[in-house]
Amino acid sequence: MKIRHTVIFTFYESTTQEQINDVIDRLNAMGEYLTKQVGVTDWIVAKHIPETFKPGRAHLLQDGIFPSVESLSLHANSQEHKRVVELTPKVSDWMTVDTIVSDTNQ
Repeated sequence: MKIRHTVIFTFYESTTQEQINDVIDRLNAMGEYLTKQVGVTDWIVAKHIPETFKPGRAHLLQDGIFPSVESLSLHANSQEHKRVVELTPKVSDWMTVDTIVSDTNQ
């Protein structure tokens, strides 16, 4: 059973552009590890487009499809994930949604 793992981040007003870039870099590095070592597909890290952004909305999206629930657990315990979560609570709030992916709704 494939799992879509989606996280949205809302940065604090005090978060600097350098910190935002660091979060993005860490997420992208984690994505490289996940695609090569865990079999994650469709990995994306994307900023909210400025044309529709309003205060209170999320600033950043991270999304990927994991091959199984077990692979998602492997991810949660990885050094790459720990490197992301050592920074994100200092600079943002986030919300995670994990959903089942069927062959018809990828």
